[in-house]
Amino acid sequence: MKDMIRLLLVPSLITLGMPLQAQDIQYEPVLENARFGYATQEPRIYGHCIDSLVVDTVYGSTPFHSEPVMQVHRYPFARYEFYLDGALYRRIDIEQEAHTIEVGDLSPLIIDMAFDIPNGAYHEFFPNGNIRIKGTLDGYNTDGTLKKTGEWTEWDASGKVIRRESHP
Repeated sequence: MKDMIRLLLVPSLITLGMPLQAQDIQYEPVLENARFGYATQEPRIYGHCIDSLVVDTVYGSTPFHSEPVMQVHRYPFARYEFYLDGALYRRIDIEQEAHTIEVGDLSPLIIDMAFDIPNGAYHEFFPNGNIRIKGTLDGYNTDGTLKKTGEWTEWDASGKVIRRESHP
């Protein structure tokens, strides 16, 4: 009976400990590398990612005009990453930073690359669509890790808050 309890208890402790590590976020700043990483990972957990700018057009009216007036709502440039089944895994506001790289000695090849720098809202979701982590990023720390700012909140799959952190 003791062995049976141990067998049930150890996986439970491992499972309970996993969400505590969830806020150690990894991010690939080159979109093509992130796509390639998702395609080659084993076991496959995530499907694909895209960079997107969403623009909504809404027609409203003002007190001074009887005709509808076009209003454009712009949302931040963001990276969207998805689970294999197409459900949203995470959304990260980004800024793009351009870099020019010279390759070769005699006749150098100049390559222009854009890097996605996390800057703004960060939202991570469970496969069922419930929010898992919410916070704000502001680029990178000097050691290369993501720089978190403001309040970060983490929920379990049932929607209960399991951790809150404040960052400068």
